Amino acid sequence: LLAAGIRPGDRVATLPPPHPDFYVTFLAAASIGAIWLGLNPRYQLDELGYVVSDARPSLIFARATIGDRRYDAELAALAERCRSVQRIVLLDRETGGPRSETFERFLDAGAGADLESASAGVRPEDPCLIVYTSGTTGRPKGAVINHHGLVHVARVQHAIWPVSPLRVINNLPINHIGCVGDITCDTLVPGGTIIFQEQFDPGAMLAAVERDRPTFFGHVPTALQLIVNHPDWDRTDFSSVQIIIWEGAAAPPALIEKLRAKCDQLANAYGMTETVGSVTFTFAADSIEILADSVGWPVPEYGVRIATTEGVPVAAGEPGEIQVKGDFVTTGYWEREDATRELFTAGGWLRTGDLA
Repeated sequence: LLAAGIRPGDRVATLPPPHPDFYVTFLAAASIGAIWLGLNPRYQLDELGYVVSDARPSLIFARATIGDRRYDAELAALAERCRSVQRIVLLDRETGGPRSETFERFLDAGAGADLESASAGVRPEDPCLIVYTSGTTGRPKGAVINHHGLVHVARVQHAIWPVSPLRVINNLPINHIGCVGDITCDTLVPGGTIIFQEQFDPGAMLAAVERDRPTFFGHVPTALQLIVNHPDWDRTDFSSVQIIIWEGAAAPPALIEKLRAKCDQLANAYGMTETVGSVTFTFAADSIEILADSVGWPVPEYGVRIATTEGVPVAAGEPGEIQVKGDFVTTGYWEREDATRELFTAGGWLRTGDLA
């Protein structure tokens, strides 16, 4: 990346499925002060074009083929449409096209780069990640996340759920904070093992439980429902799994009962892209009612309050907006000053838009 001219603040994009390739490019970009963003392989050209045009990466790492979809024409169109893109590096080809080069050739050109000096200048407060999120309406906005935010939330989560040894399956799309932050960084920071799967498949996840012996197992409730309904569920050995968690939606009691039959330690949590990680948690062995009907409690490491939209805390038992404060949350939306101002109260509390 240094040999390719990437400097602090430059953007680097990556377009593969969940695979070590994605995380290697993220760590490489972050280590020299660049800002990384993931591109979802399921996006169509207009969606890819919007994100790339908005973030203006200098370089894109990509697979030319994912499943039965070839991206040659789309990558060429992105380079033509988005003039910021100076190089496209193919992760899965032995020969590059007219506007691309192979990963091997890219690596060979980097011999002798002064990585130590570049890394020494990177600070915890520097941005390292942009995650595009649209909430419920509108065009996606790029939430900017710094090094400290990712590391801090990983440490907090591991203290709350101290699974050891930590082994986690990751098959979430790489453009999502759940993939980059909640699973991958949250596993790397405490020294765990990441088991990548290129797509979600209930049978493949159950096979990985048998083969790879994960200790921390989780997904969104819809995916967990597909897993417990799979024919291999009853005969899969979950003895390695120390805790099962879910986020993103409520899990019905019937699903929780099936999960508890495999593991007696269950938990859920609440967070959003802009909070970088979860900010409220249930704790292991809570009742079915708490697990089904709540997202738990805030923890002392985070500022969390329930307030009016004007920023006035509500009385106990009254509904209000969840608001979060701390140096770990997003620093704002990429080149969206108005949206960033709207995101925070005058006192610096992040407005989640969610009621509690």
